[in-house]
Amino acid sequence: MLEVQIKTSLPESCALGALNEILKNSILKIEGLTRIDNNVKGLLNVKTKKVEDVLTNLPSYCEGVVLSSQEVKVLIKEHTCLVAYPILESGCLITNAELVGKNIVWSIICDDESFLSLMKMLDEAEVDFEMIYKGKPGEKSEITYREEEILKIALEKGYFDFPKKIKLEELANHFGIAPSTLSEILRRGQKKILEKYFSR
Repeated sequence: MLEVQIKTSLPESCALGALNEILKNSILKIEGLTRIDNNVKGLLNVKTKKVEDVLTNLPSYCEGVVLSSQEVKVLIKEHTCLVAYPILESGCLITNAELVGKNIVWSIICDDESFLSLMKMLDEAEVDFEMIYKGKPGEKSEITYREEEILKIALEKGYFDFPKKIKLEELANHFGIAPSTLSEILRRGQKKILEKYFSR
């Protein structure tokens, strides 16, 4: 069994890209995707400060359910996704996908055969991708790609220096997200790294 992470660009006319624009300053996490004929259905978890705005702005192909004052589940009833098709058709299982700017980071579980099939199908579909991780499940840190990316850039830009070389607001502007969202991602990532360090 293999755990694989690949990064792709958001396909043109992709519902996920449209939702990413509509739900700016929210954290979107794809929790599940399935293919039915030529359509892909998806389930998103959206964390936001303005739940009502999310529900009001959802396109007609989406349905939302409020979980709490800052969390909504969104069902994408149907859309085409030229990247999800080959992943699902190859026999791989998509365990998670995160929108990172204009990219999607796909977390996939597969066996050797479906991995080879995936590589072939991505090539045939002319999907540009970057292999971020390939290994056995459990070997990789539980930190997400988004958390890792933000912590790395924060470190490089001197956010953790004393005195700080960059403020939280400036760093948030760099990523195009709200300072409160950035603060949450930083804390979550730091907590996971500390837990892993002290559990050795």
